[in-house]
Amino acid sequence: MQNKLHKTICHPQSSLRVTQCIEKSTSNFLILLFSILYSLFSIPAAGQQYDWDWAISGGSPNGNESSSIGMNDLSEQIYDVKIGSDGNYYFIATMKGLNLTQLNGQPVTAYNSSLGGNDVFIFSTDCDGQIRWSQAIGGHSNDRAFNLALDNNNNVYVGANVRGGSTYSLHFSQNSADDVTPYPANPEAYKRTYILKYDNNGNFEWKKALQGSVTQANWEAYIHDIVMDSQNKLHFIVGFANGTHLDGLVTVPSTFTNYTYQYYLVKFNTATQQFDDVLLLPMTGQLEQEGKMRFAYDENSNIYYLAGMQAGNISALPTPLSYGGDAFVERSFILAFNGFNSTAGIEGSEAWRREIYTDQNPIFTHTSENRITSLHIGANSDVYVAGTFRTYAQNPLPVKVYDPSDTQVTPYIFIPGIYWNIPTLIKFSYNTNNEVSVQWAKTPTAYAANFTTPGSRHDKGLAVRGNEIAFGANTGYFIWDNFIQNPSQFHAPNPSLMRFDTQTGNAVGMHTIESPSDYTGFTTAVAVDNDGNYVTGGAFQAVLFTNNANVNQLVSSGGNDFFVAKLAASVCGTPVSTDKFNKLNVNVYPNPTTGIINIETQETLFNYVVYDINGREIQKGMFGSSNQLNLQNANNGVYFVKVTTTQGSTATVKVIKK
Repeated sequence: MQNKLHKTICHPQSSLRVTQCIEKSTSNFLILLFSILYSLFSIPAAGQQYDWDWAISGGSPNGNESSSIGMNDLSEQIYDVKIGSDGNYYFIATMKGLNLTQLNGQPVTAYNSSLGGNDVFIFSTDCDGQIRWSQAIGGHSNDRAFNLALDNNNNVYVGANVRGGSTYSLHFSQNSADDVTPYPANPEAYKRTYILKYDNNGNFEWKKALQGSVTQANWEAYIHDIVMDSQNKLHFIVGFANGTHLDGLVTVPSTFTNYTYQYYLVKFNTATQQFDDVLLLPMTGQLEQEGKMRFAYDENSNIYYLAGMQAGNISALPTPLSYGGDAFVERSFILAFNGFNSTAGIEGSEAWRREIYTDQNPIFTHTSENRITSLHIGANSDVYVAGTFRTYAQNPLPVKVYDPSDTQVTPYIFIPGIYWNIPTLIKFSYNTNNEVSVQWAKTPTAYAANFTTPGSRHDKGLAVRGNEIAFGANTGYFIWDNFIQNPSQFHAPNPSLMRFDTQTGNAVGMHTIESPSDYTGFTTAVAVDNDGNYVTGGAFQAVLFTNNANVNQLVSSGGNDFFVAKLAASVCGTPVSTDKFNKLNVNVYPNPTTGIINIETQETLFNYVVYDINGREIQKGMFGSSNQLNLQNANNGVYFVKVTTTQGSTATVKVIKK
């Protein structure tokens, strides 16, 4: 394998690196070989100390200046973070307007109106925070996409909601040949939902319109989160107004006009750009938009999950919504339903649901202002949801997690440690009879200092690493078990990362990014990288990292900007040493092998990398349902196979090919 041009990387401000600049070849031969030997022969050690390693920001002076940034899903913020098998980080955000748009202080291209419309903005960094590429998507009004997906080759996919116009073109890259020119001259400009593909270097490859022939009379449509499975197929829910869509596979009746949708579950083959499966969902009413609805797929159990809230106007009555004929009663809910070709029930049929009840606002008659913002599927099909719930009594009343449509389901009831706006994390688990129940629910233990009525909150972002789960639960007002922030900074929420034990829900770490007391900041996305370090993103006003010796201060370009930051306990290419990581048991057979090997662990396998005896990478990929690896094309000899689980654990095993 040829070595690419080397580059010089220097981070003198970081405590995790030596202060000298190190010339690092991108083949990383020595690092790879060290990592292999480290994984094979290291002695179990106590967990390393996490600290903020680096941070960068981006945005424009058009960013929302409201004190409720982060509650407004159209302000400049990070919506999602994905980690590639190549070790690089991939982000999706919003870039607002045309004026002085920048990423890490460098000008970047945007397309929207100078009055402040929103572009979808995607970009990538390496694990040292060096920017690799960026792309803006959109060009007329408030363009939206709230997550991204990666395939086995780290190609990037976006499910975009964009708005063409009579004056502005839609842009998908900096090449005008990829544009959609304005209507009415170009009927394609009426289409608003797309699947977009970019390669792992950010180059635009193709776009797939989900709508058929549309005009202004039926142009509204909406795609929610997209999910990639192990076979490089995308899964998503899309809502259409009347017309024929999805390459003619569905026809929506004329009774569905703009902003009233008929909803479909779709499986999309990224290799052929064809729709493999389409299912009309038994859903009536309207799913919330603006990124307030989360969608996930558990490939092991063939179950889909939908979690979020009803109604975008939190001070109004929820918009009516039902599934399978059963109406949702509360504002926030989680719904599980069976997938395509299900053996557990009719495809699309409800598997289970839970809704969240808290005491109502005494002034209004509507249900409480509860928000589920995050959804994560963990080991053994465990399900985590998180968000902000509200109670009104100063002596907190019980919160109830229940199924209004099934009185045979025993409600889970807990009393939070605080009242008003309550950041909450809930874990659902399956028992041996495949019955789901709440294993635990976690809220702050108490208020910090004299704060008893925190203002608007935007607690968001979940990621599982080994036996802990990280939550973007912004601190400033709260005590979590024995963890408390510096009292001098309690005037506004600060971007933070809370870590909890997955079995007990007990807090095991609090990591806060300090900012001036009168300005707000929020964590809105969390991921775990291939070394076991955390990558976060969010939104902020004014200044971040006001009291951190490792990371230079971030200063917003006006209003609010987005930011990304790494919380690390090891350098790039070196796994974080914890007892959990070192105790991951891996069984490989047959070994020696003539080709096919089977890999077994106590956790769910995610991806693998194969190195030869000289530390050179010869093969990598994602695990499917078989947990098998094929070395038939490799020469006879000794190899090292590094595996990573969906829980974030890693291990390296020696394999002999003969």
